[in-house]
Amino acid sequence: MDTSSQTKETVREEREENIPDDSAFEYRKVTVKFQISDTEMVAQVYPNCLTIAEIKQDIGKKFEVDPKFLILRQFEGEYDDDYRLYETCSNEFGIVEFCLEISDKAITEHGKIPELNLHVYYSKFRLADFITVHIPEDETTNTKSKDILVEIHNESILKPFLGGYKDKVTGIDYFDAFTQTGPPVEKIKTSGIYSRDTQTVLEHTKSIDTMIDSSTQAFGNSNNIINVESANDVIIIPRKYQPHDEKKKSESKFANIVLIQRNWRRYLWQRLIKEAAGEFRRLQTEQARREETRGDTYIDRFSNEAATKTFSSTREDFEMLMAQVGRWKQAETARIKKMFDGGPRIVELNLLLDKEIELINGIEHQKQIAKEANKEIKENKMLEKLSKPIKWIGYKNLVIEMDLLRTQRVRYLNSIYQELKQNTKCKSKRIETLNKAKKALENEDVTAQVNEILDLFEREKNMLLATKHCELDVLHKRQQLLFLDIIKYCKDRKPDKPETRMCDTCKCIKPINDFALRTRQTSIETCNRCFYLMNTTSVLDNSVFKAILRSIQRDERSRRTLSSYAFILQEEDIKYIICKIWHGHSILSKCSDIEDLRLPRWNKADDWSPWNCVCLTSAEARHHNKLNRLEDTYDEGIRKMIKNKHLLGRTAFKRLQAVETDFVESGEWWKVGLNQKAI
Repeated sequence: MDTSSQTKETVREEREENIPDDSAFEYRKVTVKFQISDTEMVAQVYPNCLTIAEIKQDIGKKFEVDPKFLILRQFEGEYDDDYRLYETCSNEFGIVEFCLEISDKAITEHGKIPELNLHVYYSKFRLADFITVHIPEDETTNTKSKDILVEIHNESILKPFLGGYKDKVTGIDYFDAFTQTGPPVEKIKTSGIYSRDTQTVLEHTKSIDTMIDSSTQAFGNSNNIINVESANDVIIIPRKYQPHDEKKKSESKFANIVLIQRNWRRYLWQRLIKEAAGEFRRLQTEQARREETRGDTYIDRFSNEAATKTFSSTREDFEMLMAQVGRWKQAETARIKKMFDGGPRIVELNLLLDKEIELINGIEHQKQIAKEANKEIKENKMLEKLSKPIKWIGYKNLVIEMDLLRTQRVRYLNSIYQELKQNTKCKSKRIETLNKAKKALENEDVTAQVNEILDLFEREKNMLLATKHCELDVLHKRQQLLFLDIIKYCKDRKPDKPETRMCDTCKCIKPINDFALRTRQTSIETCNRCFYLMNTTSVLDNSVFKAILRSIQRDERSRRTLSSYAFILQEEDIKYIICKIWHGHSILSKCSDIEDLRLPRWNKADDWSPWNCVCLTSAEARHHNKLNRLEDTYDEGIRKMIKNKHLLGRTAFKRLQAVETDFVESGEWWKVGLNQKAI
């Protein structure tokens, strides 16, 4: 038999010997000491009827350790959980001593070893310690020996921190020395104390009369006394006698007035606080909504750009694609120059040129498809406009419509034109449509187009009757083109001979309407097509500058300045201002993201112009518009730099003022506010 089994047998035999009878059992509290280490010990008081399991449960909560990992030893023997406290051994003073340990299985079940930390025991629970004091028997006084349970309270004060340092290696805090005295003792209060000290009254004699005799100047007899005033005299004038009730009433009235005024000021202050709090919450909500809207705007812009690049239909969409091709070519050229040299560089550049030609051809092919698709839409809009009655506003804002014979003719011919455009396979329906069209053209003036289209109708009719199957697409296109010219023809309207000019780039003579007009040019020399071809090689997207111009115009409309220069400038002018004058970056943060740049007013009191703007990011522009004094925010160096930029803008757009004068004096500026599509 090993030593552990012998120890358990010994403990079991002692338990059987110490089990008391039910009649002899006495309920009492016992002091229990837990020996944690050689220098650490805690004590608690428990009823002697508790089991070892209940004691483990209580001490485990105080040390924050699972009770199943705790072991209570006595005389090198371990007690089971069903043992009672009165079944254990106690010393001569009635104190039960245990050795408190952690079992070995706690290491295997958890990743870390639990500890019996006295800091946890004393810091979180603030429990009091208990000791048992044994008073021996005294024969002189005939007193028996007895044990007294003493509770020790921790009444230590919180010491102030007067300085120290922390060791970076060990992590131990070292504090400087300070006084160990407690807080000052309060003075003894006499309230509630019945003693001679508080009930004794000491009387003191105090002089209240003046110690210096003084005299006054008086003249006259005993009935009429005239007093001569001196500088130190105090004159007391008797007033009307006021009874005590009236005096109390007047004092209470004044107190009520003060109370009303105080409550009224409190009410005004509370109302002001509520209004300010409501305004603060409203501003917070508005700021959150603006931030969310700003984030949604960026997401919508990226999704719109992706959709535009995938399904391009307008000139701006194809300009965006050409700009993207230009940026791709620029990046690829830089990569080739960095990686290759000599013959390999020439080969890579040739391959890059072939890829660029292939991409441009694909864009041009897509452009032709979009042009054909938009051609039919333009024709329908033109026919719809020609067939609308004439409208004007008459007396008392009455809308008057007049349907002319010309508009009725256009509507009738438009219905036949739509039938001719339908590709029906039924020969009888097609022949019926041709006969209807021929009958409608009998009332038209005899022109070359009418004779030619009648001949084409007759030719198609003969081919339909003589053949079973034939291709008539080319014939249909020619018929539709001639019929559309007949619809647009008006005998009352004489065609004006337009003014023509020769383009210096393509050397072609074109009408004056086909030439590009810009605010910075001095003469009409480049047509729209050549100007467009010159700008397609740019790596910058003009839609970005168009968006910047729209934001400027939107801000000017909100300020009711419809005669501003912003409504005269075009996208190319905004591009020149940002890229040439401001060098494509913000004046403050040097941000070069063109999509995030804005051109707000520099001086909010003046209208927007190229010499009254500043290049900032969108966030900087929002803060700039909130400023009242520019001198308090911008230093002198930045203000001088901005002033130089304004001089460059005034020089570049020196002809803009003359154009603006014509724009205002002609009366066309008032129509700007009615353009809802540009908002």
